[in-house]
Amino acid sequence: MELEGLTGKAHKVANWLMMIVITNLLWFLFNMPIAYLGFMLLLVDNLIEVIAFTIYILILAPLLFFPATTAMFAVLRYKIMFSEDDASIFKLFIKNWKANFVRSMLGGSIFTLLWVILVVDYFFFVNHVNENFMYLFMLIGFFLIVMTLHFFSVTVHVHSKLFQAMKNAMIISLVHPLLTLIIGIVSLIVIYCSFQVTTFLIPFFLGSLIAYIAFYGFYRFFTKIMDTMPITSEKG
Repeated sequence: MELEGLTGKAHKVANWLMMIVITNLLWFLFNMPIAYLGFMLLLVDNLIEVIAFTIYILILAPLLFFPATTAMFAVLRYKIMFSEDDASIFKLFIKNWKANFVRSMLGGSIFTLLWVILVVDYFFFVNHVNENFMYLFMLIGFFLIVMTLHFFSVTVHVHSKLFQAMKNAMIISLVHPLLTLIIGIVSLIVIYCSFQVTTFLIPFFLGSLIAYIAFYGFYRFFTKIMDTMPITSEKG
């Protein structure tokens, strides 16, 4: 029997918070090596150590971060689409982590390479050509953040090959600038608040809150344009 009134609303909020927290804890657990290296990176001041830790993180990102983030998106997708289903979050996470591991690793390798190219070009052009290039690369980085988030959404929601999924993510980012702007700004706000205001909540909310917002926005957009956009069929 479904609860009504204030009690019912409180129950739904509590269930939503529990979903966000449990999903984020699983995501954070799978990314512990990267989190540790990132923490160490903040402590070192030797250039060689900075480069070494950065390389380790770049190597681990396709192997850990992308598969875990894909699994997180898959869990939140399921919970958004089937809100009344009590399926185990842990089982959903592990199932989707295994099912999408290779695809996520390959996609993660490409996106990691794109981020490396962007950062290297940023430092080269800003320091050796003109510092005003900073604004161009910030805009490109903003777009790439949203495109990466859309890639996770497309991967868990649409039947398509890897490069088609990346193409779809880019198309959505371009054809709906308002959605891109909202997802990008909200994601940056969550990241900023997490690291500057509520650092202790990072293991509980950071990843899953961004993923929930990103997929929810993608899902609403997808349901409106799935008949007109060049996107392949939805997953079951």
